[in-house]
Amino acid sequence: MTNTNDLQSLLKRIEKATARLEDLAAKRSETTKPDEPSKASTDGSVDVEDSKAALEYERAIKPLVEHFVSCSAKIGGLVSDQAQFVQQLYTAQHDFVRLAGTCKQPSPSQLPTLLGAQQSAIQSACALKDANRPSEYFDNLSAVAEGVAAFGWVAVAPTPVPFVNDMKESAEFYTNRVLRKWRESDPNQVEWVKALLSIFRELAVYVKQFHTTGLVWNPKGGDAEAAAKALGNADSAPVSTPPAPQLPSATQDEPKASSAGGSTRGALFADLNRGGGVTTGLRKVDTTQMTHKNPSLRAAGTVSGDSTTAPAAPAAPAAPKAKAPRMELQKDKWVVENYDSENLSIEATATWQTVYMYNCTNTTLIISGKLNSVAIDNCQKCGIVFDSLVSQCEIVNSKRVQVQARETVPSILVDRTDGAHLFLSEAARDATQITTAKASEVNVSFPFETANPEDDNTVEQPVPEQLQTVVKNGKLVTTVLEHTG
Repeated sequence: MTNTNDLQSLLKRIEKATARLEDLAAKRSETTKPDEPSKASTDGSVDVEDSKAALEYERAIKPLVEHFVSCSAKIGGLVSDQAQFVQQLYTAQHDFVRLAGTCKQPSPSQLPTLLGAQQSAIQSACALKDANRPSEYFDNLSAVAEGVAAFGWVAVAPTPVPFVNDMKESAEFYTNRVLRKWRESDPNQVEWVKALLSIFRELAVYVKQFHTTGLVWNPKGGDAEAAAKALGNADSAPVSTPPAPQLPSATQDEPKASSAGGSTRGALFADLNRGGGVTTGLRKVDTTQMTHKNPSLRAAGTVSGDSTTAPAAPAAPAAPKAKAPRMELQKDKWVVENYDSENLSIEATATWQTVYMYNCTNTTLIISGKLNSVAIDNCQKCGIVFDSLVSQCEIVNSKRVQVQARETVPSILVDRTDGAHLFLSEAARDATQITTAKASEVNVSFPFETANPEDDNTVEQPVPEQLQTVVKNGKLVTTVLEHTG
């Protein structure tokens, strides 16, 4: 009787264990079903299912982009036009993140095609900025053009998060100028700045959470190009500028050669694949035909031989046409650009006037009178001399420039510049604040009297470039690194 009871008890335990295993198996099949790799259909297409990373990208970034577009529409004009490119860039990148969640990592030759829509939107935003430098919203356009490069994190590994933060800081340089110009007069500009920077901040948070060391692809997924075609986003984006050119492929046929042309690119790669046999058709050159052994041949410029005439080399691309120099007053802004080896002068007639010097080389500009501010952008080996400024002098993206203040200047900003020499007057020496960012070889000269009358009254000192940072009491403490010994 006891054995019968034990047997029944054992059977009940087995039934319970079996039921539990069946429940676990059912739950496992339900949870793994959405994560199954995308399967190719009979016609070659790919069913794209949104991954968790893609859903989070849409949830986190889409509302911020829509808010930014709305803020840009309030300002209108070029700012609103450029915001449309940002909207297109978000759409293209959202589709790209969806692909990454369901597809295998594409080959290097496929990647430029898949990134074409994003690259085209970025180029369009930058082109709009470059074409409208005289605009009063140039700082807005520059902030977007600098910041949208952060969306290039999809092609950065293994540190995409610092890349996004660097692009955000580049944008902040121009958003600070927007705030200084419009903070008191236009609250829409303040809201616009907050909306733009919030996109980059949230983008960095998203990348850190889902793609810490680079864009994560699905190793069990389908083909990326087929999936891109399913999304309708394979080759180009609906923008006015053409998509980026694709990388050359060894199997891609070249267009028909001209009458003086050679073989196609495919034939070239076929010859290269022959290895050592590629040199079997070359003719041995006799010593009498070697120009380095026969000065007379170098003078004549030709070498006789029985070989056929080689195909003419393709003509070198024409050098870009230099832009015409100009110096003109646009409302309250003096624009000086595209000068080379010139000595120029400007006489300021009002303290609210500004000077913007762009793309000049070996040029000296002398400014008489008191004005608001001076900006030097993308200049090389240039110098500016001014009397007095109300606001500040800015040096950006330049090399080997010199700036002299005859009287006073409250602030001098040097950003992304290699080689800047600042000459301060005695009045400006103790009243000028100098700010540097990503700058090197910055020196400051100023008058300084010593006890010895024979000493030179001008002192030149470098701005420190090496900084040392330590953590103290939960905070970062940065000091100038000093070398001893």
